[in-house]
Amino acid sequence: MSLRRLLQLFFLLALTACSSIGEPRPDLARLYENEVQQPDQPPVIVIHGLAGSTLVDAKTGKEFWPGSLGTIAFSTYADLARMSSEDREGEGLVPGALIYDVAGVDFYGALVNSLETVARFQRGVPGEPVHGPEDRRRYYVLLYDWRKDNIEAVRKLHALIEQIRRDYHNPAQKVDIIAHSNGGTIASYYLRYGPTDVLGQGSFTPWNEGGQRVRRLVLLGTPVLGSVSSLERLLQGMRVGLRTLPVEVMATFATPYEALPHPRVASIIGVDGKPVALDIYDDAVWRDRHWGVYSPEVEARVRAAMAAPAEGEAALKSLQATFVANLQRARKYALALTAPAPPTGVQIAVFGGDCELTPGRAVLREDATGSTLVFKPGDVHEHKKGEPKVVGGPDYDRLMLEPGDGLVTRASQVAREPMAPGQPTQDFHFFPIAQSFFLCEKHILLTANPYFENNLLYFLLSP
Repeated sequence: MSLRRLLQLFFLLALTACSSIGEPRPDLARLYENEVQQPDQPPVIVIHGLAGSTLVDAKTGKEFWPGSLGTIAFSTYADLARMSSEDREGEGLVPGALIYDVAGVDFYGALVNSLETVARFQRGVPGEPVHGPEDRRRYYVLLYDWRKDNIEAVRKLHALIEQIRRDYHNPAQKVDIIAHSNGGTIASYYLRYGPTDVLGQGSFTPWNEGGQRVRRLVLLGTPVLGSVSSLERLLQGMRVGLRTLPVEVMATFATPYEALPHPRVASIIGVDGKPVALDIYDDAVWRDRHWGVYSPEVEARVRAAMAAPAEGEAALKSLQATFVANLQRARKYALALTAPAPPTGVQIAVFGGDCELTPGRAVLREDATGSTLVFKPGDVHEHKKGEPKVVGGPDYDRLMLEPGDGLVTRASQVAREPMAPGQPTQDFHFFPIAQSFFLCEKHILLTANPYFENNLLYFLLSP
């Protein structure tokens, strides 16, 4: 069997949950044949999620992410680490294109196809003026470097909207936004604060202009209150294909930190099932327990990757300093997304998955060997040969797992979380939601779900 076929089978088995393949599909073209005649349809901006665009060399165009099938299968993607000379010199990797599919798995191809063939939008190029009514149905893609601080993407979004206004010859032109996963937090931040970086301010001052630029916003699988899986990735790395993107690479990205569980969410429990007051945004918690970039294994790999001991120590010091800085900004980012803000008037629809049991809490296990965070219920009590199995105790399945899409819980998507396991739900300060729609689909396959596309088009194309 070829490598290509093996990878196709791997991705399909790994990613497909309640798949819609083979099921009856709505006739979208017929359903929306009248709506596409509307002359005043606003332009649409698509914002992809983490790893949703290619990364290419700015000079040569060589693709570093996701790369060839062989790269997906065997690379650790060390070249993506943002502690190299390319970052310091301002050169190197840049966003290339939206990822339509990888190894036969659809990422954004079906979504783009629906916009083009059903809704009759055409891909817009910023800077190209609109010529007549027939040229007004445009969609744009916000490509951003998903390794970097989300505020950079927010500023690119603002610049794109301002350029669209110029291209449409209308200084009051509004847009609709479709934002997937991490892209949803970018759009949410923009509605609240615009292009201003409020994370260094003493208070989060609202912008009050979001409703003047955005008409409707679609949030798809957005971790409004973060994701426990991001915590796991900073501790253990991120699985990609047949390999794992190691901690020392993940820790150089800003986005995994910005998707950590919200500071007000009780995301850590003890083996007794009760909440543990552990501040995951405090670098001392990680350092004292030798977690993540402070683990002996990661430190050894970082040192060994450099040519000389002094270079290894410098690289490790730089990596750990990046970790501290990213944690500090991520805390403020999470709090800023749920700070009180005046109404914007923007119509917001939340779409997501809620049929997949999804990590909602981790268990802190402490013993003579040290402290460990456990993310799978069956791993809480490790059974060692010759020792009796632990019987009874808390129901870890119910305590650790919640309905979601496999990556983001439904509670995080709608910004409503219990104060602690078994306690009443707390509401966070988030935008009023005009409508919500949940599917039986995994996070990465949400964009290709035909029922999502149907309801998306209804939301966007309705008068």
